[in-house]
Amino acid sequence: MPAAPLAALEPVPVQGKPGIFISYNHKDKIIASALEESLASLSDCNIFIDHAGLEGGDDYEAKISEAIRASHWFVMVCSGAAKPEKDMSWCYYEAGQFRAKLEAADQAKAIRDRLCYLYDGERPSQLTRYQGYLISTADRSGKPLNVNVESDDSIGYESTELFNFLDLILTRSRISPLRNINDPNVRKLMRSGVRKITCAFEQNRIDDVVGEEVFQPRISFRIPPPSGEVKGLGPETVIAGEYRALQDIFSIAGSEATWADVKVKSSRYSSNGMIPLWINDLEAAATDVARGDVPRQTDFLCFGSDEKYYRPIIARYEKFRSSAKKCYVAFIPARDRRFNLTFKTSLLLSALILSVRFRQRVLPLVEDLKKLQQAPESRKTELLQKIQNEIVMVEAEAMEFGLSPPKDEHDEPPLLSSFRDGPDKDFLRAEINRWSGTRAAIFNTIGEARDPKKETSWSEAATTVIAGFENLSRINGTFIDLVCNELLYAEKVESAGAVSRKPDAGLPILSQVAG
Repeated sequence: MPAAPLAALEPVPVQGKPGIFISYNHKDKIIASALEESLASLSDCNIFIDHAGLEGGDDYEAKISEAIRASHWFVMVCSGAAKPEKDMSWCYYEAGQFRAKLEAADQAKAIRDRLCYLYDGERPSQLTRYQGYLISTADRSGKPLNVNVESDDSIGYESTELFNFLDLILTRSRISPLRNINDPNVRKLMRSGVRKITCAFEQNRIDDVVGEEVFQPRISFRIPPPSGEVKGLGPETVIAGEYRALQDIFSIAGSEATWADVKVKSSRYSSNGMIPLWINDLEAAATDVARGDVPRQTDFLCFGSDEKYYRPIIARYEKFRSSAKKCYVAFIPARDRRFNLTFKTSLLLSALILSVRFRQRVLPLVEDLKKLQQAPESRKTELLQKIQNEIVMVEAEAMEFGLSPPKDEHDEPPLLSSFRDGPDKDFLRAEINRWSGTRAAIFNTIGEARDPKKETSWSEAATTVIAGFENLSRINGTFIDLVCNELLYAEKVESAGAVSRKPDAGLPILSQVAG
């Protein structure tokens, strides 16, 4: 509510010194001090401000209540009171005591006039019924005031709401005014008080955050307050993008999307539509945050629609009074691991690395599964899910190397383009196609075992997986041998071409090792 015209306010029926209680959050201490000094220089009032009115050993609450009962004015400092880091609850408690005191004295009509607040931003919703005075560095006509210049004595200070507030204290604190506000010296003091208090408001908010520069793509989402079940990221969670994160990484137009949209877009490069592992890890990390734990960060990379790799990490979160949390996920650019696939040796080398990865990380788990035929369902469940995760990890690494999977059954696997025509190439084509079908069957049966609506047990899924990997160890060994042989041949061919272009160039190490 804007300040009421002074003519509409009744003087305080008090003899002697009126009391003024200044209520503030300690983040606004410099404002409260400037307000106290200005009022003290203008009037002979009893001013209570806690850092001056309290001593060690005092009963804090009792002393505060006593000061409120002795005060005729209640003035609250509300500098940026809407900010979540500033707790104004104690100030509102003190205001409630002042209100109760007036009501008990049958002065309820005076509450709106004598409970005042000074604010410099959005008007506090809890105080709209009382006397609010906006603090501004410009006069009512919009002309700037030089509040940081101590010698400035512009007449514009008189055209401010804060000047009206000082007028109110001087003329309505008792039946007769405390000072003659028509006296030029008094008005000069009032202008000085306006400048001093306004300058304190400005200094107090000099460190307020007014913006943020984001140098990496970033998304954010809100985790609701806890209500029984722990909830992190759900399909309907709203994802806000910054620094073109949604456009460049997920090809999503606009600045907002749902988590379900992000997951669909993230799967566009995955074979058989598998969800990338960083997605699963981020969901687990969001659940950690919801529980109040330190989030586990993913080891996996996100391949963006801009064809760059990023490592997504939960960088920080903001906590609200409601216990809701706003999480920020930064996408840190990662080193591009892709081979130059214009060289056959690069393509073959990447295939060799991945074949060895498969032998080292997947096949031993299948052997462990064979030994657990009589094991409990829980152990089979754990091992089957680990097998699936390891397969996806190898596939994710293949993507990072630049080996994208075939788009459909008519698409030739990239590896075959580096092989000479013949039985070896035909063998590889047949085995790659066979693995594609086997992989689909394995993932389908594991998915059915995980789905409570399906009747597939984990034991049945284990049987399917073991059958799918039958002879795969032998085939993997043959695969590695063929790739090694072709790599040696391609390396010699490419080296010969390099030597013909640069006669002084030496043979690469692989040729020397191959003899």
